[in-house]
Amino acid sequence: MKKVFMVFGLSVLVLVLFSCSQLNLFEPRKSTVSVVLSAGVDGSGDSVKPQEYSSVDLQGLNQRTEAPWIKDIEHLYVKITRFSYRYSTGPGAGKWATPTIVEKEVDLVDLNEEATWLTFDIPNGAVIVALAFEVTQATVTINGSNYAVTIPDEKRRVVIPNLNWQVKTDESQIVLAIDWTRSIIRTGPESYMLVPRVAYRWRGELKKLWAIYGDILINDATPTVPLLIGLFEGTDTTATPTVLKMRKPRDDAYFWLGKHQAGTYTVVVWDNIKWEWDGENYSVTGRKATETTFEHGKTTANTVLHLRYSTSE
Repeated sequence: MKKVFMVFGLSVLVLVLFSCSQLNLFEPRKSTVSVVLSAGVDGSGDSVKPQEYSSVDLQGLNQRTEAPWIKDIEHLYVKITRFSYRYSTGPGAGKWATPTIVEKEVDLVDLNEEATWLTFDIPNGAVIVALAFEVTQATVTINGSNYAVTIPDEKRRVVIPNLNWQVKTDESQIVLAIDWTRSIIRTGPESYMLVPRVAYRWRGELKKLWAIYGDILINDATPTVPLLIGLFEGTDTTATPTVLKMRKPRDDAYFWLGKHQAGTYTVVVWDNIKWEWDGENYSVTGRKATETTFEHGKTTANTVLHLRYSTSE
């Protein structure tokens, strides 16, 4: 009887351990993204968000980078907080994450090395669509004197939209750089305004969000004849195509089929295109040159197709 109980106990233990390992195995993988602040000037980074200036009449605004008082700035302390991001695990834009309220003060003039602001976890394979943060306070030091800097209410929140940053590595970085020489504005003899001009850079892989695109070569060369490219949901190429595009001869082999939900798709390329008119309607005929079925959105947020075929086949 004791032996039977022991065997039963061992069986339960093995089942529990196996269940735990299964749970860990199928848990969504998380990746850590860190946000760092860096010294930078307008134009640094992969792209720059130009900030619209307030309606305040600022004379000589375009000459502010050459003004002598800019060279006299010893410190420019800014406080930033309420970082948020919008991410997507599918073709939709997703929702804004709850802002992370971590206040960070940096001296933009003396920011010689990058300063880590905060970190957050995001599902591996997700795509960051947009960023936002707030600049809440600023103080400038000129010739040993400190001056409070006004930040227009409508410019406190910086929003960086239209990003397609895919998180594929265990650790990625967002680099934010405020170009202080172009952000600080003198509005009077001892009054200043800050309108943040932000450069931003992604240290990780950049992908096109949920798009299907690629290139096509005929006999290892760029096509010189018109082609018809169709995208079908699933494997039935007798159905109505989701996308049907005529590709005219041009200097590159690139094609774009748009952004689509995850799933199975088939792309078909026709050549020897002929247009016929029966007196009422046009009809298009062609030779099916190549066909490819693929899974879209299963492991990555985009699909890049490299279609190849030979006219001798």
